[in-house]
Amino acid sequence: MDRKVVSIVAVIILAVISVVLMGGETDERILWWGVHESIYIFGDGAFTYENGVISGSGTAADPYIIEGWKVDHPEGGYGIYIDHTTRHFVIRHCVIERASEAAIYLNSVENGRIEGCQLTLNEIGVRLLNSSRNTISGNVLAQNNYGVVTAIQSRENTITGNSFIDNGLSGLDSQRRNAWYEGTRGNYWSDYNGMDLDLDGIGDRSYAPLRDLYPLISPPVAWTHLAPSGPTFFGLHTSPDGMFVVTSETSIALESRDPGSGLAQILYSFDGKSWQEYTAPFTITGPDGPYKVFYYGVDHLGNTEAVTTLSFLLDNQPPQTAISFGDPNYLNEVGQWITSKTPVTLDLLASSTYGETKTYYTIDGGRWRRYNGSFTLAGADGPHVIAYYSQNASGNAEDVKAITVFKDDAPPTTRGAQPLPGGTGSATPNSVVEVTEEIPVQTTSQDNAS
Repeated sequence: MDRKVVSIVAVIILAVISVVLMGGETDERILWWGVHESIYIFGDGAFTYENGVISGSGTAADPYIIEGWKVDHPEGGYGIYIDHTTRHFVIRHCVIERASEAAIYLNSVENGRIEGCQLTLNEIGVRLLNSSRNTISGNVLAQNNYGVVTAIQSRENTITGNSFIDNGLSGLDSQRRNAWYEGTRGNYWSDYNGMDLDLDGIGDRSYAPLRDLYPLISPPVAWTHLAPSGPTFFGLHTSPDGMFVVTSETSIALESRDPGSGLAQILYSFDGKSWQEYTAPFTITGPDGPYKVFYYGVDHLGNTEAVTTLSFLLDNQPPQTAISFGDPNYLNEVGQWITSKTPVTLDLLASSTYGETKTYYTIDGGRWRRYNGSFTLAGADGPHVIAYYSQNASGNAEDVKAITVFKDDAPPTTRGAQPLPGGTGSATPNSVVEVTEEIPVQTTSQDNAS
């Protein structure tokens, strides 16, 4: 088994992204993990990056992926809790320890898969409640009070190829509606006391407590007693789709460890095209949009690490928005004056060439609205605040801008003056006569002589 890890570090101009690595052998390779708080997903709409999802769309061909997280002594009693979902998802290569209820809890869930995880020192490794047609495969469940527990109409779940090591009770399946083997492959049970006389790696009699007809004699997955880790990426912006957002100035570095024969080389590729040897940090150039970086390490004995993939979203053009006013409008030392008929326009001056950039605005602190064309200002005369911003498809958004405008729909009130005898056109203060009828704005004559 090779012991190596290739990690990826992203450094943005003037800001270094700190990386803390840890390694543990899982599925014939060493991975790195990022620390995460307890993850709770209720309903199909909660499969988001904030909830640990790093990729996927939830279909059978492209399931949501929750991968690479370390949850140690989680609050709330569980590490990952999926609740009332039907979309397809995979929980992969996660390390969860010391959960007071369950490391992974599936409640009323279908189409889930748990693979390559190490679930240790928990009350329950995996708990299934009213959950069906899920798969638990290739995991380590060690030193839990219970390994896997199925309850309340949990059926047609497949639990196979796992290593159950030193658990208080390996599992519970009182209704016996789940499969603990697939084909001729079951699980490894450390408390199995059967023989393998034909040396085919399969026990000669079943593991009776859970009706595993083909118990494995050796652990299919090694338990590595992993230590806690710090965050893998800290401060690097991510897109709504879970991709790391970078510019063409973001330096991407790869590093590898091999405590055995030593590292011979690191190979990497963009979007699965030609492979090249890594010799120095590189950047991503080209049109704005999604890119994938594939990479793996090789030691001096030719042991090859499994290929790892990271998704990046290149966005070299942050959005920039300007506001303008149609007619009628007037600008003076007080500010910008408009009427209820004045069109207000938000112009997108700069944006990413990838995806759709959306502009939003609000008036006087009300709800944010999607900008779809010029709008007018309603309400009472006086000051009003218009705030606005734009956001690229990558999630990059400009700072909110705001302007105070003064709405004025009231016409002026004109006062006339009575002339002195002789037609001089002048009048003393006490000869002023107030005109009680408003004169239309378009009247410009000032000659009121009889």
